[in-house]
Amino acid sequence: MINARTYLARMNNNRKKETWQTEHDLLKGAEEYFKLNEYSSIEHNKKFDQGSLNFSSPVSGNDEFDHVLAGLVRAKITEYDLRFFGYLESILYDLMDNYEYTKLMLITDSLSYLPIINTDEVSVAIENMMQDGLTVLFLNQRFSYAFFERFGDMTKPILV
Repeated sequence: MINARTYLARMNNNRKKETWQTEHDLLKGAEEYFKLNEYSSIEHNKKFDQGSLNFSSPVSGNDEFDHVLAGLVRAKITEYDLRFFGYLESILYDLMDNYEYTKLMLITDSLSYLPIINTDEVSVAIENMMQDGLTVLFLNQRFSYAFFERFGDMTKPILV
């Protein structure tokens, strides 16, 4: 077991603040995550259009129970962005209301970890959405990852 903050600090070891990953890099990392965690099918640009929003997930995967993780990429989270969090929340609730066994996963750079847990507005927004089913995947340039289903787990010891 290792503290989540320590794990993420190690993920970000030798990275400069200006070396954020691109969306393309994060999509490749998310694909790798799905493969390592035995998701049976990985789809790109999967369309979710049964609700009030038309949303195309850049990458999604199905597990062995046919549960879907629909990924949404945001490379850099550094400060409160009302428009992005409103969009994320709209997609989350639209998926919850219209797609059974489907969860939304925010895919972001591991450098976003500290702003998410240390910036009050961001942490409250993410925590509220995670209570309603949002998951968060942090990735670094070496395809190391940290996946969280509950906000409180972001500061607790994790199994490595």
